[in-house]
Amino acid sequence: MAEAGKADTKMAAKPQEKKASKPRIDCIDGCRFALVFPIVIAHFARFGTNNKTMLKLLTQENVLVGGFFVISGYVSAYTSTKLGERKAEDKKLANPELFFWQRVMAYYPLHFVVSAIFAPMFIQVERWYNTPWTMTAFRAFLNFSLLQAWFPAEAEIWNQPTWFLSALTFSNLTMPTFVLPQVAQLSKSGLQKLFAALTGISLLQKVSYSETSRFHSHFEHPVDGKVMYPLIWNLTRFHPFWALIEMTMGVAAVRHVMLDTEEDKKQPTTNPLWLFLLSYASLGLRLTQFDFNDAIIRGVLFVPIFTKFLTQIHRDALSANPAPITRFFGSKPMATLGSIAFPMFILHGPIGQIFYKKVLAKELWGGPMSTRFFPCYLMICLGLSHLTNEYFVKSKKVAAVAGKVASALAEWTEGMLRGCCRGIGVPALSEDFLSWIQLAANFGAEADAKAAAMPPAAKQEVKPVKVSKPRIDCIDGCRFALVFPIVIAHFARFGTSNITALKLLTQENVLVGGFFVISGYVSAYTSTKLGERKAEDKKLANPELFFWQRVMAYYPLHFVMSVIFAPMFIQVERWYNTPWTTTAFRAFLNFSMLQAWFPKEAEIWNQPTWFLSALTFSNLTMPTLVLPQVAQLSKNGLQKLFAALTGISLLQKVSYSETARFHSSKEHPVNGQATHPLIWNLTRFHPFWALIEMTMGIVAARHVMLDTEEDKKKKPTNPLWLFLAAYASLGLRLTRFDFNDAIIRGVLFVPLFTKFLTQMHRDALSADPAPITKFFGSKPMVTLGSIAFPMFILHGPIGQIFYKKVLAKKIWGGPMSTSFFPFYLCICVTLSHLTNEYFVKNKQVGAFAGKVAQVLGRWTEGMLRDRA
Repeated sequence: MAEAGKADTKMAAKPQEKKASKPRIDCIDGCRFALVFPIVIAHFARFGTNNKTMLKLLTQENVLVGGFFVISGYVSAYTSTKLGERKAEDKKLANPELFFWQRVMAYYPLHFVVSAIFAPMFIQVERWYNTPWTMTAFRAFLNFSLLQAWFPAEAEIWNQPTWFLSALTFSNLTMPTFVLPQVAQLSKSGLQKLFAALTGISLLQKVSYSETSRFHSHFEHPVDGKVMYPLIWNLTRFHPFWALIEMTMGVAAVRHVMLDTEEDKKQPTTNPLWLFLLSYASLGLRLTQFDFNDAIIRGVLFVPIFTKFLTQIHRDALSANPAPITRFFGSKPMATLGSIAFPMFILHGPIGQIFYKKVLAKELWGGPMSTRFFPCYLMICLGLSHLTNEYFVKSKKVAAVAGKVASALAEWTEGMLRGCCRGIGVPALSEDFLSWIQLAANFGAEADAKAAAMPPAAKQEVKPVKVSKPRIDCIDGCRFALVFPIVIAHFARFGTSNITALKLLTQENVLVGGFFVISGYVSAYTSTKLGERKAEDKKLANPELFFWQRVMAYYPLHFVMSVIFAPMFIQVERWYNTPWTTTAFRAFLNFSMLQAWFPKEAEIWNQPTWFLSALTFSNLTMPTLVLPQVAQLSKNGLQKLFAALTGISLLQKVSYSETARFHSSKEHPVNGQATHPLIWNLTRFHPFWALIEMTMGIVAARHVMLDTEEDKKKKPTNPLWLFLAAYASLGLRLTRFDFNDAIIRGVLFVPLFTKFLTQMHRDALSADPAPITKFFGSKPMVTLGSIAFPMFILHGPIGQIFYKKVLAKKIWGGPMSTSFFPFYLCICVTLSHLTNEYFVKNKQVGAFAGKVAQVLGRWTEGMLRDRA
């Protein structure tokens, strides 16, 4: 929609290439109006009719808005990638900062002016509602900085529809370096796989929300606009990550058309009319017994079908005899209406508030306008949008000022986006599987964990010719320093009644971030080249095998523990009268490791295994999306990427904290009951945030691996101080600051712990390592570190046996006393050691897991690769 400002449409209309010029695709503009007009109606439809059937049909703006993100990506790729070639337009993307700011300045001027004009109205309304001035200032900041989409409680502040611009701005930030260059290099086969993957992720998120509340719209989104779980719903429809996915779907779709060969162009196209009608007919499901909610309709039906419609109308427009619908959307009247889509989208919110916002309309008109006025409201929107388009959006003076501002901002931010994530390389050979079997004994979650600790002579894999990777024993000890406090934390309230101790001990949600960092750190160390800006081609050549090897490093123990304790989990659910359908669904989530996607079910059965669920998604992205890209970065690029990832993580943590409360004592009391449990679960469990922290670990490891001889001569900071600083951040709960787990994890612990890992890594390679490095690398700590993974998996079910009220009552007459807690810890350590020795390290188990990984790798062969 931002490109609804027509900047891209004009660019698309002009020939850009000498070899293959890009034809003008007029019909896209008409498609914009077909989206925006129903959205304008929907936002205030309940003031235009009292008919419940009509309201059900008309109030589906959350479905239609997905089409705008698709169009934005579609046009962005059409104007910024080469026609008929698997390349981006180098000249357009050469200055990514300028590219980004030009996109932003295509829509920001109108947003700024409209916000400034209507600011007195927005502020006065907040005064009538007794909103604190601090909150008003915060909302003003979010509005003008376009950050509102990150905040579920504030996403619709002031001019409500402009959350779209907020989400779009983040998406545009990723386009010139992360999305467009990568997608442009894909073949048609790769594009189809990418589109299927994006659709699957989008669908998984929509099903996650729908299962959390209800799938049916009449329960979930009544026509009065009151939803069951407003914050979860806002995160579903507004969050910038989902906008990026839909925008990338548009990029993939147009690239598929742009790679059409002469033979493809001769193929008859499906009449776009049927796809257009089918996409809009999906809105009619609200009137049927299916009555799916907006999220399901948008993710499963509307967006995929509408995207297909765009590709077909694009192809049809290039044919000798376009269909009537193509000619209709490309006609001058529709192109004119399409040109006012952007100003209409921005203006209709404030205009609607004037006539229909109760507290304001009462002051102006004595109350909201009658239903008979609704057509007049629509005409006012159309008229003002036309005038705004003619005298502001199209104004050469405005465009000149916007261009100068974009250039100035690009100069000010020069270099901030460069050196990040350019180029995609999927290697071509496969890893020797025997080496993986030796690595399967390690925590958490990556098959290569022990590669950091094994001497090169003990490996059976092909040795690097130029540079061998030194042994880094101390990583294992760090694992135990994370897992043991987590084991204590999960059942700490049964071990002590001291409130101060509980505040300090129950911060497992902080510490678990360190595991994701370590997982990424070791994955990068074992899968990218030392001293070179390259990945290990042999290890990443077969991405499907790479992925399954990582999964089969931890899945066997998870599966066996789930099977052993399944009767206990099921019986507990029987005592709670849980429906069998829910039990079956939870069993599916547990064994498929999808639970982290579902905020209501993330801690079902063996609670800590949500970690494996989130890690599995992260591992899926490693061999093609993350490792090859990050490996190509210089030290400067790595620093920028780390800062960007930290910023995104922090923004999300602040978003949650502002939605609930910043202070732990109010938000996470020691009894474990969070103020907003579902939002909290999305903050700590969601796989996207795991991927960010894991990538931070990769970046950190790569920074050390690129150290020059000069760098190695510098004395590293004593890792002890960073270790103490990281763990000291947990003490903030005991101070007047009392920050919650989200803030401590994102702002302090994860960055400090990551820095500690890099400094300890460097220190381990020095001639005289510090005592803390020697300590974590000592044999006792390495041994304890080796049981971290089984201890992480086992302590949950063991703890339930002794402390889960309904179960412990049947077995022991009630939860065990506080004096038993040390024995519980000893039992966990002992059983973890036995499990590690006789299962995790078992060669037969490793060999069987290896064969399963190979079978799954062959079965899924090609799914993660782009085969031209």
